[in-house]
Amino acid sequence: MNFSDFKDALFTQAKDYGFSDWEIYYASGNSFAVKIFGGEIAEYKNTDSIGLSFRGTFKGRVGYAFTEKLDLTIIPNLIKNAANNAMVIESEEIEKLYPGDKAYLEINAYNPSLSNVLAKDKIDLALAMEKCTYAQDPRVKSIDYCQLGTSESEVNIANSFKLNLTNKTNFAYAYVVARVEDNGITKTGFEVWHGNDLAKFSYEDLAKAAVERALSYLGAQSMQSGTYPVIFDNRTACDLMAAFSSVFFAENVQKGFSLLKGKVGEAIAAPHITLRDDPAGPILADSFGNVAFDSEGVATKQKTVIESGILKTLLYNTKSAAKDGTSSTGNGFKPSFRAVVATACTNFYLMPSDISPEKMRSDIKRGILITEMAGLHAGINTISGDFSISSDGFLIEDGEIARPVEQFTVAGNFYDLLKNIQRVGNDLCFDMPSTAGTFGMPSILVSALPVSGL
Repeated sequence: MNFSDFKDALFTQAKDYGFSDWEIYYASGNSFAVKIFGGEIAEYKNTDSIGLSFRGTFKGRVGYAFTEKLDLTIIPNLIKNAANNAMVIESEEIEKLYPGDKAYLEINAYNPSLSNVLAKDKIDLALAMEKCTYAQDPRVKSIDYCQLGTSESEVNIANSFKLNLTNKTNFAYAYVVARVEDNGITKTGFEVWHGNDLAKFSYEDLAKAAVERALSYLGAQSMQSGTYPVIFDNRTACDLMAAFSSVFFAENVQKGFSLLKGKVGEAIAAPHITLRDDPAGPILADSFGNVAFDSEGVATKQKTVIESGILKTLLYNTKSAAKDGTSSTGNGFKPSFRAVVATACTNFYLMPSDISPEKMRSDIKRGILITEMAGLHAGINTISGDFSISSDGFLIEDGEIARPVEQFTVAGNFYDLLKNIQRVGNDLCFDMPSTAGTFGMPSILVSALPVSGL
């Protein structure tokens, strides 16, 4: 049955059962992915999903219930389960449903033409991508990974306060890992594309970039340990920021999982650092965190987290905001209909400058450009901010890329790193969306970090 009829029936019965307020969170979507290996389909997925969360206040307490069916016959059990759960949940935190905001941003993150692309056409693109990757260079010996996929989702939130919101999104992605070999030495290069218009996707460009990256690592050597100026390229900088983004979540600050307690209004970064979390904007054309409301129905907002080095705000959901006596920043999200609301970003990014990556390294006598990091989450401590990460990249000498270097470890502290960013590049790029949000970073130059090599 359709969602609207189910919602009306559920709300009527919830009121009759004795709920004082109620909410429905409904998520539906489609996920497609095809993996190619050796000119054949190695894996294929094309699945639809739906899920519904009902929550409401029963005798002063909030209870939850879930279902994966839209069927009138399950409504009585759904309401009964929520009421029973409300009675057994023991929590000192008072949970309240959100009545809604007066205005919401108008955001269109859905491209109908993408949803009309046939599965066969997606498969043909993936097959062509693998073939093209092999054709780039005779030293390409294998394609470790070649996948193309699309994702579509729709979220509906409605409650007894007359809130009625809908958000529909879709996007596509493709990535390839090329393995090259020369004189018995093998290296891999990974590249990814994402967007919501496959007409703008060039598998030729993606294949070329992956192979060029792999070839650039041939001849890599170890390097001497020491303290060097370090450039994180936009991709590794993005990974690092995403890994530590939770230190800006108010709920983590309140629990002691971040060192930013009491730091709002203080300088925590270099004066030229501005960090934002925005649900929309012209600079976000290639990002997928564009959304008008969060999972609690709170309107999302443009906000400066760090402005000219000063911490301006933490990111809040309604619970963490209530604890600090403030308002939610529209960052209360949950990764699925069954999950509880936590904190996540919309588009979390460092404002770029007008300095090119080439200009960033121009006056470096001897330094490191990091282009790959491995075991990132195993090598970080988000509470202390410490990190020690196995990396690959390039040695910089007299402002130029000298040679590839491998198997070194870069160490430091995230809080110190923010203060020691000397330059920010103009090459802002956004990563794939994740449950924690969508992250974007330009290249960054850090004045000095210890590097362990030989």
